[in-house]
Amino acid sequence: MIIRSCLTCISLFAIFLTRAQTESGIHGAGGTQTGSGQADSLYRAGRYFDASIAYERLLFENSDPHQQLIAIFGKTRCLKQQGLYDQAMTFLENWQSYPFPDSSLSEIHYQQVLCTYLGGHFENVLSLVDRWPYVHAGRQPAPMLIVLKILSLNELQRWKEAAEIYHAFIAERGLPAPPPDIYQHIPRLKSAEKAQWLSQFIPGAGQFYAGRPGEALFSILVQTAGIWFAVVSFQQHYYISAWLVGAALFGAFHMGGVRRSEILVRQYNRKKMLAFNEAVRAQLVPLLQ
Repeated sequence: MIIRSCLTCISLFAIFLTRAQTESGIHGAGGTQTGSGQADSLYRAGRYFDASIAYERLLFENSDPHQQLIAIFGKTRCLKQQGLYDQAMTFLENWQSYPFPDSSLSEIHYQQVLCTYLGGHFENVLSLVDRWPYVHAGRQPAPMLIVLKILSLNELQRWKEAAEIYHAFIAERGLPAPPPDIYQHIPRLKSAEKAQWLSQFIPGAGQFYAGRPGEALFSILVQTAGIWFAVVSFQQHYYISAWLVGAALFGAFHMGGVRRSEILVRQYNRKKMLAFNEAVRAQLVPLLQ
């Protein structure tokens, strides 16, 4: 009995020893990488959530600043790939005060500005860019930060400020032939309040104003049909039908038209803004190279 127990223990020991040696060999051969290797492999495989967890683990287990920076930027890439820009922004903010070299802190700052812009927080972009000289004294901001500031000012429709920074940026490049001044063609945006006011008093007018004549005609027809049904029903003494069907149909499409006109104007303005910002981006980004 004792001999059998000893043999069992020896067998189990041999199995675990063989497995440990095999895993050690895999680690050394790169099958299951150590350090950031596993996280990098997951990232390259498109498994961004798993890669972000692996980078977080690397960050937790390491006190080496170099490995920590690899983990920080790796996790930031993963969050951006998942479209989690707000999480990336908050994550980077937590590392701004860590005692890394200023060159690394400036890169963290740059990534935070980029994530803030991608997240649509344009006022915060301006604040972060303006904070640069105080946080990184003596270090010039990356030119891309200036481009992001210009684009954010455009999004906020602060055209005059954007144009001033745009002209200064172009002048600093010292181009022999400056590109055409795109701010001579600022997009003419429409007013959502005006669209609502028009729809309130003239059925379909808000949709016409927003550039959707088809929807405007449909709204006019339905509201007219509702009024006609209500009048005819009332004349024939079908008072309940006149109220519950005709008036309700007119009221529903009338109020819906008011709200719809506001949505259409916002969509119109967004389309114009995206086209303008894309033109600015196409003009400025090549100058960064």
